[in-house]
Amino acid sequence: MSGIGDLERVLPGLRAQRPERSRGVDWAEYTRALGTDVPGDYKELSEAYPTFTVGGFLIVGTPRPGDEAASARAKLDALDVLEDLAEDDMAGGYVPYPRPGGLLHCAETSSGDLFYWRTGGADPDSWPVVVSTRNDDWWEYDKGLVSLLAGLISGDVTPRGLPDPFLGDDRTVRVA
Repeated sequence: MSGIGDLERVLPGLRAQRPERSRGVDWAEYTRALGTDVPGDYKELSEAYPTFTVGGFLIVGTPRPGDEAASARAKLDALDVLEDLAEDDMAGGYVPYPRPGGLLHCAETSSGDLFYWRTGGADPDSWPVVVSTRNDDWWEYDKGLVSLLAGLISGDVTPRGLPDPFLGDDRTVRVA
């Protein structure tokens, strides 16, 4: 698993947006509302940054301190599209969370590419990230969301079914 330092190195504009202090997400409340814990790299990213976009393309939503339950509901609501795809047998064999091994939304692009964790097992840090592209490519990455994003941005991870280069020339970071 990669830390946010790797993401900040490949995306220098992100570091400039980092608050001085940890954001103070109530993880117990978020976990209760979501019905599961989430990987540690996502928690680290969420403590460092509010929801952000890169190049108007990549969108990484993080919980809002003080509104963790609504943030969790938004993650669950994002599974509606996957539920429809699964019902039509167009989800690459995946199913949405909370079904066993179900996918849980973690990021997306403005072009309709979706990033999920494949839940299952007692340790969320072992959950692979599943990428579903607008071109109907489905693939897994087993080193965590932050590592995947850093690798896609740096070019170290092949962006199967995603734009290549992943962000193009626009690496402007905007926080919510």
